[in-house]
Amino acid sequence: MGRPYDQDEWLEGEQISPLAFAGERNAIVLTDRFSSGTIQQALQISEERYRYTVALSPLIPWIADAGGGVMDIDVRGLERTGLSYEQCMGWNFLSAIHASDRPLVKAAWEEARLTGQPLDYEMRLRQHDGSFRWQRCRAAPRRRADGGILCWYGTIEDIDDRKMADEAVRWSADHDDLTGLWNRRAFMDGLRKALAGAEGSDVEIALLLIDLDGFKSLNDRHGHDAGDGLLKATARRLEKFGAGDALAGRLGGDEFALFIYTADRQQLEATVGELREVLTAPCSLNGQAHICRASIGVALYPAHGKDADGLYKCADLALYEAKEAGGGVRYFKSEMRADQQVHMSELSIARHVLDHDQVQPFYQPKVDLRSGAVVGFEALLRWNDHIYGVHTPAMIPAAFEDAELAIALDQRIFERVAADIASWRKAGLAFGRIAINIAAVQFGQPDFADRLLDQVACAGIEPSSLELEITESVFFGRAVRKILGIFERLRAAGMTIALDDFGTGYASLIHLKQFPIDVLKIDCSFVRALKDSTNAAIVQTVTDLGKRLGITTVAEGVETEAQAAQLRRKGCNLAQGYLFSPAISADQVPAVLAKRYPV
Repeated sequence: MGRPYDQDEWLEGEQISPLAFAGERNAIVLTDRFSSGTIQQALQISEERYRYTVALSPLIPWIADAGGGVMDIDVRGLERTGLSYEQCMGWNFLSAIHASDRPLVKAAWEEARLTGQPLDYEMRLRQHDGSFRWQRCRAAPRRRADGGILCWYGTIEDIDDRKMADEAVRWSADHDDLTGLWNRRAFMDGLRKALAGAEGSDVEIALLLIDLDGFKSLNDRHGHDAGDGLLKATARRLEKFGAGDALAGRLGGDEFALFIYTADRQQLEATVGELREVLTAPCSLNGQAHICRASIGVALYPAHGKDADGLYKCADLALYEAKEAGGGVRYFKSEMRADQQVHMSELSIARHVLDHDQVQPFYQPKVDLRSGAVVGFEALLRWNDHIYGVHTPAMIPAAFEDAELAIALDQRIFERVAADIASWRKAGLAFGRIAINIAAVQFGQPDFADRLLDQVACAGIEPSSLELEITESVFFGRAVRKILGIFERLRAAGMTIALDDFGTGYASLIHLKQFPIDVLKIDCSFVRALKDSTNAAIVQTVTDLGKRLGITTVAEGVETEAQAAQLRRKGCNLAQGYLFSPAISADQVPAVLAKRYPV
């Protein structure tokens, strides 16, 4: 233990004095060159310079004996900690160090005493107000002639601000700024560590991937503040399940993840069920109550994946299945891999078609059920493989769920249709309107209407030559005013709007009331089953509705004369199908226009 410093005290034959602390080397030089009076004056100047240097330095100097007990400390150290001089002496100073850091400090001193190496460690030091601040403690030994340690000269530096800044940077590197959950990288690192720890044991780990249903719709309708509020609320709810050894993270957007240790499948299902209830509880956002449902994909270690990346892929496949089913929970099954391979194959084919410029529109005529005349065509996507011939979109349904590919395919088919229209117009053909199917994702593009009208102008064709076919999915998750504005802009330019597959999904009378629809298309599934009284009644209702609202009705998939006759009697305006003509290439259109079909 150290003792209070006394400049007259001799320690093992050597004197420790303020002179040693202030610059003893200067004293030796001065002794050789000057008289005692001059030396005394020089020493006073040197000590004064030292005092000013210490006072201006942020470092607090101290002296400890060979064993590490404090012998002296600058008065600023006392002021900072609120301790008295006596309370600092010896190892009493340890009481001012944070309890969690004391073992580190003791270990550092023990090693320094054994090795004689300089000290350098960080600790939290209690302040006079009871708070703790981070300090950096450094010290170097002063040795005797025989090499033994006489004492230690050290400093204390306040590094709390820098430490907190460093902690903030480290925190940001591992956490999501908005929700405070672990980010993707940190979450996956945590998952890897958990799997490594469970290897060779009977422990199962369940990885849950969570996607918020309707999040984009909420963002569009109520603004990003509401969307951010929902993400924060979801994070708080997940943290309840992320306690202990489990871990919750936000992987990006509205996708969250959670892994939990599970004893058995029954317990896991109960936990996931509880999680769903928590996630779907009403949430107050901007003063309004919202219910946001979630899709959850679950995969188990080690049954479904031996490493973090493999487990994630399995959980992602399960999540995709859950979202396709409209929400809920799906557990990974091996057949999902085969479905995913098909999905990826379809996307690959679509990219190949685009890259090799194989897109080609085929045209199916629309026939007036009263006159038998061709009054227009529907442009259908085809592509011509020089080896296997012409293919239909039935080979690539996944491409129309991919925003980038869907837009690219729409763009390519429009370019081809516009070129055909210009050619027919130049030849003086009266081809009516050409209907083009537009992917729902297009209506989410902020400049869709302007872009389409610019393309029409650049192609040198009239907007009145075109009819845009949409499906009910256009209305889902999008602001009514935005869609209405697009429709009105395009109709004002001369285009018409057709609602495809009416009656097969959720398209309803409210859509006909809200949006300016010019054409209703009766799905082929109703046409094929016209002999069934229920289907016949539905078709009759649609045609009657069209008459009252001034909307043209078109029946798809007409294959027999009996179907055409029944549709005509029910008041359907137009029909298309194999009874009249399959989809044909552009060079066959002039011959079809010259026909008049018996109806």
